[in-house]
Amino acid sequence: MIRRFILTALFASYTAFCVSGEVVYVNAQNGLNLRQIPSETSKSLQVLDFGQRVVVIDDDPGLNGWYRVEGGGYVDGEHTQKTDPFEEMELLGEWRVTAYAETGYCCANGNYPTTGYTIACNSLPFGTEVFIEDVGFRTVEDRGPAWLGDAWLDLYLGEYDACVQWGDQKRKVWRVNSDEQSEPYQDIRRRQLIEKSSRRSIVIEIGEE
Repeated sequence: MIRRFILTALFASYTAFCVSGEVVYVNAQNGLNLRQIPSETSKSLQVLDFGQRVVVIDDDPGLNGWYRVEGGGYVDGEHTQKTDPFEEMELLGEWRVTAYAETGYCCANGNYPTTGYTIACNSLPFGTEVFIEDVGFRTVEDRGPAWLGDAWLDLYLGEYDACVQWGDQKRKVWRVNSDEQSEPYQDIRRRQLIEKSSRRSIVIEIGEE
């Protein structure tokens, strides 16, 4: 019998009680909108990056979980936490980051590559999730030529022109988890990305006996 997995936040997501002047950190993986008023339909003033530090100046119960923050605007407290999320990850160092395009072949782990998800790496196990500075979260699914070394990641960008534009860069890289811990989360995230893609792909049903 297949059970449904309920996707929870990668980092503890909660609406914490804050006092004026308290610091919280963004834990929304794709960034968090700073809103003009406390509403999801309000105008976005800017997108705060994952891990960005914000200072709460008002946590009135009437705001329904929203925080008024220093500098102006409101954030949804559900997507913040009191600890720095980067302290929960392992900094691997500054790595070389290149990019590759569609080849028509599967990744080394047997999956088709997915833009916004797949990276190639020779030194980390398949299924390892990393956070790349100014890029975001990616998962190791592929391998590259041995001569490129260990401190190296290859982003799957799909389009050749996007790869040329990226070039060869240096970025800080954090290891988020081990492959044992992340498998259900990664499968669900892969499904969501594929559903947004125009490419036809086979997605394996998530579940357990």
